[in-house]
Formats: sequence, C-alpha cells, structure tokens
Amino acid sequence: MRQGKLAWFISLLLVFSPVMAKELSQDEAQQWIENQQILTKADELYQLVLTDEVDSLEFALQRLNLPQQDVVRFLLLEHMEEKDIILTTSMAKFVQKQIGRPSPYKVRKQGDGYEFTIPAFDSSAVASRLLKRWHGDQQILTFILQAEQQKLKLSKWLTEGKDKQNKARESLLIRELDGLSPKALNHLTQQLTHNPVANWLPSTKVVVRMAQVSEDPEVYKILWRMKADQHTRAEMVRLAKTRDEFSLQQVMLASENPSLHDQALNELTRLDPLPIEVKTFLIKKLEQPDGASVIARNLVSHGHRRWVEQLAENHRGLNTKSLLKALSGGKDN
Repeated sequence: MRQGKLAWFISLLLVFSPVMAKELSQDEAQQWIENQQILTKADELYQLVLTDEVDSLEFALQRLNLPQQDVVRFLLLEHMEEKDIILTTSMAKFVQKQIGRPSPYKVRKQGDGYEFTIPAFDSSAVASRLLKRWHGDQQILTFILQAEQQKLKLSKWLTEGKDKQNKARESLLIRELDGLSPKALNHLTQQLTHNPVANWLPSTKVVVRMAQVSEDPEVYKILWRMKADQHTRAEMVRLAKTRDEFSLQQVMLASENPSLHDQALNELTRLDPLPIEVKTFLIKKLEQPDGASVIARNLVSHGHRRWVEQLAENHRGLNTKSLLKALSGGKDN
C-alpha cells in the first residue's frame, strides 16, 4: 500500500516537473520571443481573437508545449494590446483568466544591493492592462449611450459614487463630450441652463468644457458667475487668443466677475489691432471713474499709446486725467 502511494507521488512529480519554476537568462527569454515559429503561431492564434473564437483559442493554447505555450500566450496578449483591439465580453473573460496565471519561467534582475526574479513572459501584467482598458471602454460606451438616449442626469451621475469615481467620470465627460451629437449635447447643457443655479453645479472644469463644446452663451453666463479658479482663467485667456467676435464678447462679459475683472481687461487691451467692439467696450469703461487709470495704463503698455492720445484729445466724458496720467508714465512698446 505504501509502495502504491509512493509510486503515485513519483508519477505526480513526473507530470508536473515541466511547470516547476525555471530561471532563464535575459538572452534566452529574448530568443524565445524572437523565435520565428513562435511568432507565426502567435499570429495564427491572433486570427481567432479577431473572429472571437474563444474556445478554439483556449484549446489551441493548451495543445502547445512549454515554454512555447507561455511565450505564445504572452505575445498574443501583447499583440492585442498593441493593436488596441476592442474586446468582446467573451474575449474579456478570456483575458481575465490570464491575470494571476503562474508562469514557470523567471528572469533574474540584479542591481546595486538588490536581486529579485520576475516572470520571463509576463502575460498577467499585459492582461491586467487590457482588462483595465476594457473597463474604461465600457464606461465610455455607457456614457455615450445614456447621453444619446437623453437618459443621463448629470447631477446624479457626477455625484453618486465615491470621490475617486466621480472624478473619473468628470474626466470621462471632459474627454468624450465633443463626440456627442448636438441633440445629446443640448440635453446635457440644458440641465445647467434650465435649472436654478442654487440647486447644483458641476466643477468649473466641467462647465468650461461644456461651454467650449456647446458655445452656448447661457453656459458661459453660468461660468462667469462661478467662483473664479485656474480653469476659468485659462478659458478666458483661450477665448482672448481665439479673437473671433463670440469669444471676445465672452471675455468682455467675464470682466463683470470681480475676480476676473482685471485679467479680462488686461487680455482685451493686449489685442492688436483692437477690434471695434473691444474699443467701444473699453471706451465705456474709461467713462467710469473706477478703473479708468488701470485700463489706460494697460493700453499704453501694450502699444496703444496713439489711440489713448486720440481719446484724450477728442472724446468728451472720458476720465481725461487718468488718460493723461497714463500717457505721462507709459512708454511705447
């Protein structure tokens, strides 16, 4: 009886000995990866990936001996990653099975005071990246479908999860917003413009992106009323550089926010040449006692001395004292 158990144990060792950990040199591992027969087999199995034949793929892999099976599995997953392939649900399950799959082949890493081994053909790491991307793709698809079907409620979608999830959804919305149809985009913007502001608002970077993509004056109106931050300021600078009529109108409206007032005026006075609508706006500002001197100084410092001189000479109702003071202290660019 004991001899029978011993024979059974020895047979197990013989069966499983090929998969016991074996150390390869870096060169040996690379030779396997570059082996033409291995590469051909990996390409052959990749066709099964493209046709979503998961059962055939798993069967074909199991028929390969080691280490060929390990190398082909690694190259196959790597190829799927490089080709940015869209995983079906069944293929995603296949990829998930590869995560944590033990590899019997190791490569030793050595350095100054350290030494450790890593898988020679790390299929698990590649599979993890593929699955992470797949989950991301699923989230994008869900967002687009809900938005296009006009079922996405922003106030819930951006707040119902934990902080990390909500921020990830913010980033997703910012990335994918410009890919939505006009109808879907309008449905989302109306959730801001047709509801009381006091109810709920997303972060400024979300409102900035919604304003950029929709070019809806009502969304910009909300943005300029929000507490100014780096996202608001960056959008104002972008608009000033765009220089079209709509963009410059938004910069002028942004100046009504006390926190954005000085920067908005500075951006407008930088324009060269000054558009007629901006000149008209600045003249109205120069008629006011508060801030006229700052505008005049900005105009002079940004190369508009001649225009300021003309205003001082010909326009009644302006703060002439501020204009003359700016001219006496300013220098031509």
